[in-house]
Amino acid sequence: MAAFEEAGIALEDVARGIAGGALSFPLGMFMPDPVGMDETYAGLGERVGRSPDLLRRLSRELGLPPPADDRVRAEDAEVLALVVEKLDLADDEELSRFARLYGGSVQRLVASGLQFFDLAVRRRVGAFDVSDEERDALVYGRAAGYTELVKTIVPWLQGRHREHAVLEYLVGVTEGFMEERGLTPPHARQPPAIAFLDLTGYTALAEERGDEAAAELAADLAGVVQEAAQAHGGRPVKWLGDGVMFHFADPGRAILGGLDLVEQTEQAVSVPARIGINAGTVIAQEGDYFGRTVNIAARIADYARPREVLVSEEAKGNSGLADVDFELIGDVPLKGVSSSVRLHKAVRR
Repeated sequence: MAAFEEAGIALEDVARGIAGGALSFPLGMFMPDPVGMDETYAGLGERVGRSPDLLRRLSRELGLPPPADDRVRAEDAEVLALVVEKLDLADDEELSRFARLYGGSVQRLVASGLQFFDLAVRRRVGAFDVSDEERDALVYGRAAGYTELVKTIVPWLQGRHREHAVLEYLVGVTEGFMEERGLTPPHARQPPAIAFLDLTGYTALAEERGDEAAAELAADLAGVVQEAAQAHGGRPVKWLGDGVMFHFADPGRAILGGLDLVEQTEQAVSVPARIGINAGTVIAQEGDYFGRTVNIAARIADYARPREVLVSEEAKGNSGLADVDFELIGDVPLKGVSSSVRLHKAVRR
């Protein structure tokens, strides 16, 4: 109930609306059962052998509400205890990184899910020619079903993604161990590739057609980029307003994926795209990638013209592609890069 008060909604007004029939808000459908808060952070810290300040910090970084009177919910305490037990080799900063990784990801997932429900259900029901009471019943009934769906799909999907990621990780680690221990000869590996896609004219389109049209275009783009990237062993790393950053296992697949993305993006959203690709060492952290390779890829995309896929010399040289031509652009000075970068335009044969 504190959430209503923090939003400036008086509980008396809510009660009056329910009593008068203006609101039919089934609180019991969404409010969690009462939980015990018998333990303090000080007591939890003593129990698990970690400082209370660290445990409070982990709670914040997981996105949990601030504690009342320094007390912690029983289920939260058990999860915090599990974190420090299973990650006993991690120092305090690494524990914080873990908490931020999962807390931030789940917060974004929950917020995006609510935005989807609001758009796909609540607003649609709002247009129905029914009474307020019937409209409320439809929304809250669908909300209960949506909650049940999410509670099922999230752990299932997380497990399926984990299977794939863990298998890839184990293969890579095993391969490294075998080379280190002389079981197999070392062999050259292709570097990973980073690609940036930028929609040209997106800002002008948003000004011309409005924010809702621009948001719909972004939603249409999401489906295209996910499918095209996956077809070539890549994945979208993050969305950047009118663009997307991708990670690919190797430059060859990144270039083929980039060519597909340029074609399919314009077909889907009627706005041309441009892509920049670079290959080299990257620093992986919290699901993102950093370093000079990433920065140069972004600058290459800025330099590209609409419908172009521009690649660095490093990406071209490690691509191994026989069915793509590379037209030399030249040594190009890029903003924020200390030396010129040799660029090529990738073109299908």
